[in-house]
Amino acid sequence: METRRPSPDEILRQIQAEEENEARGRLKVFLGYSSGVGKSFRMFDEGRRRKERGEDVVIGALQSKTSDEVAEVIHKLEIVPLQYVEERPVMNVAALIRRHPGVCLVDGLAYDNPAGSINASRWQDVRDLLAAGISVITTINIQYIAELSERVEQLTGKRVEQTVPRSFLYHAHEIVVVDAPPDTSPESPETTAGEDSARARRLSELREIALLLAADVVDHQLEAYLRRNGLSTAFGAQERI
Repeated sequence: METRRPSPDEILRQIQAEEENEARGRLKVFLGYSSGVGKSFRMFDEGRRRKERGEDVVIGALQSKTSDEVAEVIHKLEIVPLQYVEERPVMNVAALIRRHPGVCLVDGLAYDNPAGSINASRWQDVRDLLAAGISVITTINIQYIAELSERVEQLTGKRVEQTVPRSFLYHAHEIVVVDAPPDTSPESPETTAGEDSARARRLSELREIALLLAADVVDHQLEAYLRRNGLSTAFGAQERI
């Protein structure tokens, strides 16, 4: 079968797409399916290791409360102070762009900014950092993914108001599901055998949702790469996983 050669216009579009992709920062997401599985520690510890390897790493946003384990890692990294809008802390995007680190750590992607901020939500702040060529490593739980929040609420009974659109995660170059066996999950410290069994089933379902989301992101990564290179495919990662 004869292989069709790409036209000059197609080659030009492929080159432009690759250049635009290379100019953007890279996005890595640590995805959790239950609070306390350790995604923040994993992110900050990776930042520490990257700094030790010589990369320019800063912290752009912190959670209001951190564990002792996380605090021990944080003090080894540079923190770009938050700014305050309506007396609420907001990630200082302008200062981060001026500082222009190689990698910015953003703990807690699903935050809404107060009225008067440049962007309505933190994920949009991260989008601006990526567009400026700054790579971002961030954390999020599946309950904060807009399209998954209702399903997760049915399992956990916990409702959230601040969410991130699923489509934003499709820009991730890498996604890591932070896993933890059900018996180590901090969801409920003292439970009966029946409650433990129900909790294990619930965590198993949440874990499956997280893995399918990660597979979906991988599919979109593959599709984007093939489009940039003028290729096509008929298979996906999600069904295999």
